[in-house]
Amino acid sequence: MTHASAVVDAYFAAVVAGDPEAVVALFAPDAVLQNAAGTLNGREAIAAMYRAGVAPGAMKPSPRPYVVNGDTVAVEIDLSANGKAVALADFFTVREGKIQRLAIYSLTPADARFFDDKTGEQS
Repeated sequence: MTHASAVVDAYFAAVVAGDPEAVVALFAPDAVLQNAAGTLNGREAIAAMYRAGVAPGAMKPSPRPYVVNGDTVAVEIDLSANGKAVALADFFTVREGKIQRLAIYSLTPADARFFDDKTGEQS
């Protein structure tokens, strides 16, 4: 059984590497991702967001120490993305080695909209 924090480590490593396929592979088929732009249901919807927004050098998350409670991991992040500095908090639920749910909270709703220009979707 993969520990939840190891999955979160792999998530951040894949984001830093700019490897959207590695990020997407960490999500369960029926995963849910929630952020200020809305809710994405299922790995394929989540994949579209990461494929549009994750590229080498596009994002540099600096996660702070994790708070782990069983299959839940909470982490504050200083993120540099598309020329913006954003303060985030991510809450991961990991089951059977896959991200089942990821909720991304930003300091202000506009902070999380750096994907809007890439996906064409507005909240």
